[in-house]
Amino acid sequence: MRQKLWMILLLFTAVVGQVTAQDLGCGSAVSLNGASIEVASVSGDDTDNIQCALDAAVSDGYRVVSLVSPAYEIGAVEVTGFVGDLVGKSIANTRLEIQDDSLTCDSEVPGSALRFNVGNAAVKQMTIAVGSPCGNGATANVISFYSNPADCSKRTGFGVVDRVDITGSGSAGQDIVTGVVMDAAPGCSAANQKLLGTLKLNRSTLRDLDFGVLTSLAGGAQVDINYNTFEKVGLPISMVDAYQSTTILGNTINYNDAASGYQSSSGLGTTGIFIASTAASPSDNGTTIKANKFVDGGDSDQGYALLSGQYDKEIAHAVVVSGNTFTGNTANVNGAGMAFIDTKNGLVSGNTFRNYATSWLSLSKGNQSQGFAGVTVSGWAVAANDFANSSAVLDIALGAGTTGNVVAKGQDLPVVEDATGTNDVLESSVSANQFGGKPISVGASEMLDRQFLTIQNSDSMRALAK
Repeated sequence: MRQKLWMILLLFTAVVGQVTAQDLGCGSAVSLNGASIEVASVSGDDTDNIQCALDAAVSDGYRVVSLVSPAYEIGAVEVTGFVGDLVGKSIANTRLEIQDDSLTCDSEVPGSALRFNVGNAAVKQMTIAVGSPCGNGATANVISFYSNPADCSKRTGFGVVDRVDITGSGSAGQDIVTGVVMDAAPGCSAANQKLLGTLKLNRSTLRDLDFGVLTSLAGGAQVDINYNTFEKVGLPISMVDAYQSTTILGNTINYNDAASGYQSSSGLGTTGIFIASTAASPSDNGTTIKANKFVDGGDSDQGYALLSGQYDKEIAHAVVVSGNTFTGNTANVNGAGMAFIDTKNGLVSGNTFRNYATSWLSLSKGNQSQGFAGVTVSGWAVAANDFANSSAVLDIALGAGTTGNVVAKGQDLPVVEDATGTNDVLESSVSANQFGGKPISVGASEMLDRQFLTIQNSDSMRALAK
């Protein structure tokens, strides 16, 4: 009797599951498995099935959409208000291929393969491959987290990318491709329409892309970029006009390793982390860069591990750079490890600097005639770093407009240049006056201009420049 009751119960559960799956309104490749919606691949295009599954998850309250087959092909998928996970089996066992010429990309709205408007969306455990998804030389995003384009006042979103391998065609691709974007939706460009929320990029790999991660959040939003690897990315990490608390922790950031094929005027292929603010920026920002490995690939003579500057107005940008390892390259004769323009009150501590660089750290006041804020740079502390294995021409460059910054003792006698003579240099071996054949601040400001213009002219970032 008990056995018959169990059989009836199992049969009832199966029948209910079949009916509910049919009620989703999707094709036969979409089914329910308990509280999850599962999507199997079909021959050809899987876009409609994945779109339908995500729409059903929003309307019916399901939290997981699972990709259960080894490989999929998609074009543009867009969903508003999704709260849950789009998840594969693993990086090795789930491959999502974005079809060439499958996205609608124009000068105002970049194409997106996976676009999440507001909500709380996570993309997990898969490989995503992309070539030329626009097919017209325009801009495309692999994963976009946006505000609601139908109502710009709805601007809170939470995004997660966890254990995802995003691989593109790099400079050989026809289009400009970005791995992960979190920003106000195109058309929502007012200051009070900037996106709020959080972004977490975790244990993922981004390679052969034009841009890796682009963010411009407001209201003290939280961005965590942790334990990822960036390889041959034109610009791995960018933040423009942001008021966000950003933690960049435990990553391997290969920079200056992808310049071949990019125009030298673009600045792409040279810089690891880029941070810039304009008159449109909020008044505060915060960045912590900790325990990362920066590796200069030597693909050009002008690479920067970290490049940061302020245009038009001064903002309060709290910067901490600690516990990182910087490995230089003898081919890079005009770049630097880090360059900060118009930035006050930073800390550079506990870092290790290896091999060759023209300079590991450059601080300077920007030239207002070039559009920079022109802020006197003070309040920096450079302490407890290891310069023992540095063969830099100039380890620390305290350039134009710097005063009251401290270079502490016990750092293995770095080469320090105090251009103004008003900083507290407590330890230095010898001094130098030139930076890659130019005055200290010139190389960094020229590269910052090129890098910023490249981002500004990219469709995916044009709203940031307004």
